[in-house]
Amino acid sequence: MNTASHAQSCESICVQTIQYCLHMGGSHAEPSHMQLMQDCAKICETTATFLMRGSPQHNQVTAACASICELCAQSCDQFTGDAQMKACADECRRCAAACRQVAQMRPGGAAGAGHQSVP
Repeated sequence: MNTASHAQSCESICVQTIQYCLHMGGSHAEPSHMQLMQDCAKICETTATFLMRGSPQHNQVTAACASICELCAQSCDQFTGDAQMKACADECRRCAAACRQVAQMRPGGAAGAGHQSVP
């Protein structure tokens, strides 16, 4: 699976999990947790788009995506024993790992072939 696909999968599970959390209520629907999942879904959507377009700025976006996905995974981890929250955390971590690899690539590498990186 490529990084854009990981980002799309992560966006999808975050959107599904937001709905799940709203249905569950209580601590699942705590505002900072909900906002973090929304942020994660949106940065994943943006990341997938940047990668599919071959944007020369993909390194900055994938770095931000890795960071936000990791925060989202940590937030989802607080719901021990909840299969939906574990699935979301696991997907966020897979996306974060894939994005970290792309963000660390230099121009001319597989992800940034032919593009110049903006400092």
